[in-house]
Amino acid sequence: MKICVVGSLNTDMVIRTKTYPRRGETLFGETLDILPGGKGGNAATAIARLGKKVLLVGSVGQDSFGDRLLAELKANGVDVSGVKRSAAAKTGTAMITIDAYAENTMLVVRGANADLAPEDVDKVLPELQSCRILLTQMETGERAVVYAMQKAKENGSLVILDPAPAEGITMRALQYADIVIPNEQETKYMTGIEIDGPDDARQAARYFQSLGVSRSIIKMGQRGCLVFTPERSEYIEAIPVQAVDTVVGDTFSGALACALADGKDLFQAARFASVVSALKATRFGAQVGIPTLAEVRSFIAERGLREYLDGTAAAHD
Repeated sequence: MKICVVGSLNTDMVIRTKTYPRRGETLFGETLDILPGGKGGNAATAIARLGKKVLLVGSVGQDSFGDRLLAELKANGVDVSGVKRSAAAKTGTAMITIDAYAENTMLVVRGANADLAPEDVDKVLPELQSCRILLTQMETGERAVVYAMQKAKENGSLVILDPAPAEGITMRALQYADIVIPNEQETKYMTGIEIDGPDDARQAARYFQSLGVSRSIIKMGQRGCLVFTPERSEYIEAIPVQAVDTVVGDTFSGALACALADGKDLFQAARFASVVSALKATRFGAQVGIPTLAEVRSFIAERGLREYLDGTAAAHD
């Protein structure tokens, strides 16, 4: 089963530092890496490395950053026939800082991502309609994202919305989503609910249900995630690892889509996505650190996670 991702493509400029500078303060960073990124590119790479066919719809500039991003995606087996080369804007960039605790902050310039339009989606509509799952985020042009979601719904495809980043969220997109998978900050932005644990997450999930999105996963970082459906909810604990880079949200969404494509239910899919994300957290780079399916299988065997995937390490209602 082929999966379609409509999302952003960025060049990540990653600075590692012991502490973040305060306003007006200058500090020396430890390293600078220039890496492929963007929520769409990351998720598509995760899907490809986990063994699924994936079509990426996005936009990059006609510049060297765009060339490098496309080359990297092709090398990972991503179908980039839906990626636009914008003449109006440069390739998107993200300034990322990672501190001694592996926590990160980001400042993103959308660039060509904002130039993605509904007519660009139309150019690959037959390919999009051959995909049974659509995964979208909110880092590209809102009109294009919503249009792709509308077309996917008309086609009977499953639509997963990762409503990130919070600043790009529009509630209009929720009406076309079958599953929504926000993190704590995005959940608070949309619901006003501060997420301090599973009970708060369950309350937020019920709020999304009242808006018409009956299935959701509230991601809580190292505290795990809360999976919610109308029938039941389940708190899934995070797998403890020595984190190097906590930029794992796109890996989670890509892995989730892969498991759903394999016929897993939402709870099984979330556990698999949690395993893949835990392994990714031990590796540097939002995209280059994404593991392959073979590496995930080795991680499962080494850590004895088969029981975890079977659901015995999760807390039910």
